Amino acid sequence: MKRLTLILLTLLLVNSSAFAKVDWESKGMQIAGEIMANPAAFFYDFQQDLEATTPLPPGKRFGFQTSLFPTTIPMTYTNVSLKARLHGEGRIAPGVPQLDIVGGYWNMLAAKMATKDSASIDNAKFGGYYMGAIMSSSVSPRVRTFWGYKRSQLKARLDFKEGEQPEFLGTTINSFDTGFKDDFFIAGIETPKGIGKLWSIQLNYGLKTQTISSKVSWYGKIFELGLNIYPEGVLVVHPVWNFHLNF
Repeated sequence: MKRLTLILLTLLLVNSSAFAKVDWESKGMQIAGEIMANPAAFFYDFQQDLEATTPLPPGKRFGFQTSLFPTTIPMTYTNVSLKARLHGEGRIAPGVPQLDIVGGYWNMLAAKMATKDSASIDNAKFGGYYMGAIMSSSVSPRVRTFWGYKRSQLKARLDFKEGEQPEFLGTTINSFDTGFKDDFFIAGIETPKGIGKLWSIQLNYGLKTQTISSKVSWYGKIFELGLNIYPEGVLVVHPVWNFHLNF
């Protein structure tokens, strides 16, 4: 125990020293530069935070979800996701997986507020949608696997008023009009931990962008807590908090 404590204290001191040496101003400029270089990819990571791409629980026919953090707060993504079961596992024939369709839509409330109240922004529109299908099959009483497909699209446009264009690194920015669209293959596994409670691990692979993201989640009866990981994103780790109801 003493040896473990000594190791932990040593690691803490080393990390504290490294933390103090971080040039936060340069780091902030680097992050801002990455966002300006590819704003659609940055905002799309938050879209993935709200996407409900896990199967409905056995016995449930419909599902509703809205993401609370970091999408509604602080990103102001007003959003809704829906699920519907087409058929249950083994209902058509033994061994036939459960099939669900999923989809959702979001719109950034702050973009509308900025257009109305800002003296420099002339027009701002941020929104997106996704749709897909998820198949799931039990491999044991305690484990269920799922796989499927989704198509996601984001549109982002921001126009500045004449004479009010901001400058970044010596360049005047008049506007940006960008988007993101890709098809994803989804694969995951879940295991129940009680009535209405389960752990889920999921991988997404973008067929067009050839990017991988992952998600680890704990599902309760009405809330989901998780971590989304985007290895190539500006913010690699996103803590996620969603509200859902299944019927």
